[in-house]
Amino acid sequence: MFYKECVPFAPTLIESMRSMGYSFSSAIADIIDNSVSAGAKNIKIMATPGSESELIIFDDGCGMNEQELYEAMRYGSTNPTEEREANDLGRFGLGLKSASMSQCRNLIVVSKKDGELHAFSWNLDYVIQSGSWSVRGFSTSEIQKLPYINMFDKVKSGTYVYLSEFDRIKRTTNDMETLFFKKIDEMKNHISLVFHRFLEDGLQITINNVEVTPKDPFLKTHKATQVKRESSFRIDDAEITLQPYVLPFANKLSPEDLAKIGGKSKIKKNQGFYVYRNKRLIIWGTWFNLNRVHELNKYARIQVDIPNSLDDIWEIDIKKSRATLPDSIKKNMFYAVVESVRSSENIIKYRGRKDNVSKDVEFTWNRIKLRNDEGYRYEINRDIPELAALRECLDDKTYGLLKNAIKTIEENFPIEAVYSDVAQGNINQQVGTTELEIEEKWSDILELLEDIDDDKKIKYCDKYLKFNMYRKYPEIISRLKEMKRKYECDTKKII
Repeated sequence: MFYKECVPFAPTLIESMRSMGYSFSSAIADIIDNSVSAGAKNIKIMATPGSESELIIFDDGCGMNEQELYEAMRYGSTNPTEEREANDLGRFGLGLKSASMSQCRNLIVVSKKDGELHAFSWNLDYVIQSGSWSVRGFSTSEIQKLPYINMFDKVKSGTYVYLSEFDRIKRTTNDMETLFFKKIDEMKNHISLVFHRFLEDGLQITINNVEVTPKDPFLKTHKATQVKRESSFRIDDAEITLQPYVLPFANKLSPEDLAKIGGKSKIKKNQGFYVYRNKRLIIWGTWFNLNRVHELNKYARIQVDIPNSLDDIWEIDIKKSRATLPDSIKKNMFYAVVESVRSSENIIKYRGRKDNVSKDVEFTWNRIKLRNDEGYRYEINRDIPELAALRECLDDKTYGLLKNAIKTIEENFPIEAVYSDVAQGNINQQVGTTELEIEEKWSDILELLEDIDDDKKIKYCDKYLKFNMYRKYPEIISRLKEMKRKYECDTKKII
């Protein structure tokens, strides 16, 4: 038996690794991971769209000396099985290289530490030409010719990542400048979500000197967001924390709130778990088959915090954009699902009903449960005061026509349209609350009460007081109670 070194052919392997599935946004996020791990407080992204677009990611982190930088440029510079620092966002030692080269053909990294600047680059054309795993080093004079390199003048340490020759993007368009601008805008939205907890804690990221604002998917600062009970459990001496949230109903959200959660159209799609690895969001909008995507669940979100020591059991991929839920923790996760989903269902099912309404409250529409668990149907409540009064004053034939008309309305209830509007938060059936509208409503009630027999006036006052649609008018409720007391006094006098 003998062993012989079998070195991979550099051009083939590097070209193959460019197809690992990075999007432009996820690639830049992977590079930013290195800046965060280096303790950066400020990260500047400078983008120059054009036929020869360029992108620079600059940070004020701890920086690297020449040997450290050289090792960082090595493919597989760290062992994924080795224990990492608690705040380390890396894993395989591939992110900087694989993420960068997935988008461009030329990567230059400059770093400053102890007052010295050093630079190395990977250039795919040179690797193909030489057929070797060779990085190029830069002299001080060559470093000074790089764009925006004077950003180092204001920091004691830091790192500069320069990307150019975006061949894959260029091949997909005849208008490189416009497409690159679009990619930058998508990247801004991506990193504002993925790094939102770091941004909330003081990290500053700018793109062409415009600050990136955090997009909190749980809307934690919104007064109507429900924060449910936090839970935690341990796996291999590492703690996993679950924090369920329930978003407010869509109509309670401002345009700024909707932007943070991706807009109305994404509320349903983005329900589920949000998995954070060292506060960095890696996957979101999935139930891991513990639940199904459903209209009633759409406001449920569960924040899951995991440490980097559990990467292997979660099967975190190189791009840090995919994870698999381990069987060993499914049971623990399920309880958080139940709590968040139940609250989300309540928001939708009981929207508009007051928690302190007594059980004898009547609703305009009755929800009727069908036999054999065949679902539900909705019918108009025939005890609505106006319908009850019509029933008493109409003959049988005319009332039969009225019942048929009501039944036709019920059978043609626009379920699909209502479902669609509710899903998008577009329902806005506000009751009239102006003084004129209230007076018109009260006038209609008085007219009905005056037309019915005296011995039924108290009964009809009770009907009005019982129905939820009139409880929306506190002034009318107050007047009805006073009217009922008057009728009761009049009845006692007659007796």
